[in-house]
Amino acid sequence: MTDLHYYNNIVTQGGVIMSRYYNEIQTSYNVQQVSDITSRYLVSEGYKLVDYNGEQVWKKGNGWMTAPSYIKISYINNKVQIEAWIKFALLPFVFVGEMGLNGFFGAIPKGVLKSRVETVIQLLSYQQQAPIAN
Repeated sequence: MTDLHYYNNIVTQGGVIMSRYYNEIQTSYNVQQVSDITSRYLVSEGYKLVDYNGEQVWKKGNGWMTAPSYIKISYINNKVQIEAWIKFALLPFVFVGEMGLNGFFGAIPKGVLKSRVETVIQLLSYQQQAPIAN
């Protein structure tokens, strides 16, 4: 399992602290390849690219069966930044915040999202070619 990193993002609307998973990985792929690889995988998993509070993110779910899950991929200088979170529901369909991938509450959807994030990391991780022996 990949070592997961977290940070808290303070949102000014209502002063709510929202937690997201965050990781940054080195990659040998260019921005178009990163986009193609992540799009192919996330679409196959049922995600759709949407606008979420001004951010382009991948979203799956609408709250009927499970909390909506989100993955954001950014490419900067041969590094890929990955953020992931699920929406926190106060009541059915009343979402009030974001939850990162740690903690027991929401363990099942968090576990599924962790697995998808780990797959994205594996697909995009920097792979150095081994020298060819003569």
